[in-house]
Amino acid sequence: MQTSKIVKRSLITATAALAALALTACGSGSGSGSPTSTDTGSSSATADNTPVTITIGTFNNFGYDAPSATMQGADLYSKYMQLHPNVTIKATVADTSDDARSAFQTAIGAGSGAYDIQAVDVDWMPYIIDNSDKFVDLKATLANNDYLPWKTQIATTSDGRVVGAGTDIGPEGICYRSDLLQAAGIPSDRDSVAKWLGGGTIQNGQVVGGDPSQATWATYFAAGQQYVSMSGGKAFFDSSAATYQGMVNQVQYSYIDANNNLIDPASNTQIQNLYNQVTTAAIDDKESAGQQQWTDAWNAAFKSTGSDSFATMLCPAWIVNNIKNNAGSDFVGWDIADVFPGIQPGQGGDWGGSYLVIPDQSKNQQAAEDLVAWLTAPEQQEAVFTAASNYPSSPTAEAASAVANKTEPFLNNAPVGQIFANRAKAVTVVPYKGSSYFDIQTAMANALNRVDVTKEMSASDSWNQWISDVKALS
Repeated sequence: MQTSKIVKRSLITATAALAALALTACGSGSGSGSPTSTDTGSSSATADNTPVTITIGTFNNFGYDAPSATMQGADLYSKYMQLHPNVTIKATVADTSDDARSAFQTAIGAGSGAYDIQAVDVDWMPYIIDNSDKFVDLKATLANNDYLPWKTQIATTSDGRVVGAGTDIGPEGICYRSDLLQAAGIPSDRDSVAKWLGGGTIQNGQVVGGDPSQATWATYFAAGQQYVSMSGGKAFFDSSAATYQGMVNQVQYSYIDANNNLIDPASNTQIQNLYNQVTTAAIDDKESAGQQQWTDAWNAAFKSTGSDSFATMLCPAWIVNNIKNNAGSDFVGWDIADVFPGIQPGQGGDWGGSYLVIPDQSKNQQAAEDLVAWLTAPEQQEAVFTAASNYPSSPTAEAASAVANKTEPFLNNAPVGQIFANRAKAVTVVPYKGSSYFDIQTAMANALNRVDVTKEMSASDSWNQWISDVKALS
């Protein structure tokens, strides 16, 4: 989840005049009795009426804030403060995870200055596991919540401590511009697009053949060649780096092996093959718009019909917010297909998904634990997906009717609850991300941007530069 600037919001203590809520949450197994809407937990730090201020840092849109013109939200902070009038929540939202990560790691290294609760991207977890002694063990606190086993495993240390509470996951479909496909003479209904991306061809305005369950990156890029030709040279996807992110997330051991050793980048043929595949499509076949993600130009392209436009993009659940905000909520044309390319046919993809952690330097650990347990309980995960499209990591929340039956008006009333459930079920690989993963992946994004965005290097020269950059990290 990444975009640009940092926005600070301070939320005031809720007053007794607010209307009572009918929102429930799972309790905590921490021994403190994590609060719910019906039982505040007599021994909880948030239930003894002592005033407490909890600071929390997030990025992009976790769906916890009140809704606004540019941010969808379930207003959970206000609801929690209403349940606990002695609690004040002060939230800071950093739109880029990079900005949030830099400040967070500085505070952890210094031993002071961290928020009571910090939202972290899954790619940060290796750092947190390596420094797990600096974070609160949440295993007992989260005992009454439920999360997908692989989600919790990523946040579990070798000695069984759980240092992160799962928020969302990022199952991916393909979002597309139906208006651009129609203008190119390509059928734009969801079923046709899914078949097209699964190997179908366009003949006489119809999709012939194709099977969404057999979609691969080869069939996706082949569809892109058809679109470029039929559209008069318009781009098929937004950028190489964004597309590569979906590809590498399907590799179990991409840069680091199971023993946490660097895979020699010079002989890492699996990664080189993916790099060559996406740069060939982007540059040789002219399928990329060359728009670096999270820039102003990328933001503007979501509603463009010109040479800077793109017809498709990888679409994890959480990015629906970005598409809607960049195009404008009243824009008509974006849709989503229940399909995703795989390294293996039909292999699903998961991009992103986050956690809440509590640094041990927090002066309000018990109150922070209570809030983390409540925010990540099934009921609140359900509310966040309903309001803000972040797909739950809780199986109970996933099964809730409000999640399973959700439709998205902005995406042509697409049944996003069902689509993202299908996409989550298709995920077969949980990539291993060792302690160097974040820096290596950043170097790869830079390599791809040199080829596709700034065009300052050839693909082969930029690959060699990436090898040098990775070796310099060790």
